[in-house]
Amino acid sequence: MALPSKPDWGALNIDLLESILDYLLPTEEYLTTFSQVCIGWRYAVREKLQHLLSIQRISLLILPRLYDNGKKRYCFYDVMKKKNLFSVQSWPREWIYRGSSHGWLILLDSNCYQVILRKPFCRREIRLPPIKEGENYRHLGERISRCVLSVDPDSSKNEFVLMMKISSFNIAFFKSGNKDWAYIEEQMCAVNDIVYINGLFYVLDGFGVLYSCDVNSDGVWEVRKITSPKFAPLSYLVESPEGDLLRVIKQYGKPGFEIYKLVWSSSENSRWEKVMSLGDVALFLGDGESVSVKASSDFLGRQTDSGCQPNSIYYYESKASGVWTQSYYSTYVFNVNDGTWTLLHPYHLPPLDWISPKPL
Repeated sequence: MALPSKPDWGALNIDLLESILDYLLPTEEYLTTFSQVCIGWRYAVREKLQHLLSIQRISLLILPRLYDNGKKRYCFYDVMKKKNLFSVQSWPREWIYRGSSHGWLILLDSNCYQVILRKPFCRREIRLPPIKEGENYRHLGERISRCVLSVDPDSSKNEFVLMMKISSFNIAFFKSGNKDWAYIEEQMCAVNDIVYINGLFYVLDGFGVLYSCDVNSDGVWEVRKITSPKFAPLSYLVESPEGDLLRVIKQYGKPGFEIYKLVWSSSENSRWEKVMSLGDVALFLGDGESVSVKASSDFLGRQTDSGCQPNSIYYYESKASGVWTQSYYSTYVFNVNDGTWTLLHPYHLPPLDWISPKPL
């Protein structure tokens, strides 16, 4: 009696594989294990992820979760649909989350201060040289913030610049292909936010002074003062879908925002002009890279219902839960038209940030 031949798993129909994937939890482990069976299964997983990302219209909230087995995971949560799109295992304990930009997580190895770029939906990593702030490494990991990529490294043949705040007064940037970080030593006070628009980085300091930083020349950079001071305790910089530079000021002590658009001038007298309405645009503000989307289209500009409210601002903030207890964060949407806000997602652990998924 002839023994049955081994099944050819690679010959399974792609439609059948996709049906199987529909029943799997969208976790990094399941999809990675599935894709290791053979080339055909790897292709099916990639198509599944491409589909998940292509139908995602808005930024996702990165939320830490604790499971019954004590393991920590990070979920990518859609605040409109109130569901997790994808989840990944926690990274090594010594890696510290410092921001997200263009769909990449920016992590810092607290042992050696090496910077790691990680794309969570495909486990791709780019490792950059360690940051060296002279010989002073004390609490460096806690001070690094406002990490912004010039472009998605996957869309630019790995040609990119990463800029980040490494202390209240110092900024560092790394250009792909270089061996070390460069440090901008301008007299900026309490760097508030960083954004990249049209080939330049823009930095807003604590006094409300806006600077442009041109780092395109190898080994040379140019910093220019763009505006005079306009102080506000908390401000965000974000590029509008039309390419305008917006400054969004969080009102102190109450839910509300003021929105300004930069009106350019050839001198240092460019000014901020108040914006009364965002129109069809929604903003997602956070401690990392803030983004804007049109409510009637997706990240790629395709006409569709994104699910988010037009003329609105999505944001999260902490609320003290009492003395000696941990603060919790909640996510809200602020209606610019009538000045009202709506609670979207109460949460008892700090969210990391928003992330805007990009196609693989």
